[in-house]
Amino acid sequence: MADFLVRARSPLPPPQALAALFDLDAHTAVIPLTTVTHDGRGLRAGAEFTARTAIGPVGFDDVMRVLEWTPPAGGRTGRVLIGKGGRLLGGRIEVLIHPAGTGSVIEWRQELLVRGVPRRADPVVARVGAAAYGTAIRQLLARGGRRTIAA
Repeated sequence: MADFLVRARSPLPPPQALAALFDLDAHTAVIPLTTVTHDGRGLRAGAEFTARTAIGPVGFDDVMRVLEWTPPAGGRTGRVLIGKGGRLLGGRIEVLIHPAGTGSVIEWRQELLVRGVPRRADPVVARVGAAAYGTAIRQLLARGGRRTIAA
């Protein structure tokens, strides 16, 4: 399993950073070739969503479930834990959103299993994953979270 960590600073206060990072419609806008589907009721523990990456009919589904949803509040760090359980991708994502002055520091830790890829390729998978997720995280934070997410 490939492990990586992306750290980002944002001028957004922690609740707004959380909203920006988990605006699933924004994921569709910033992640190439990917469409995220969800029930539209907001993220919470137990919520499921799917990111489909495809070119035409050829693609794969990244099926995810929110295992923990603890929004940042009262100066406390927020934590989101997501399990990945699709046919191709497995693993988990842990996102910590720390208050930092008037903004936030985000730590996005991911364990990523790409089924069928040998473990000796994990360092390459981790580097590519960190670069791709780092770009998406920065873009999501820059968008500033245009939707409010239920806490």
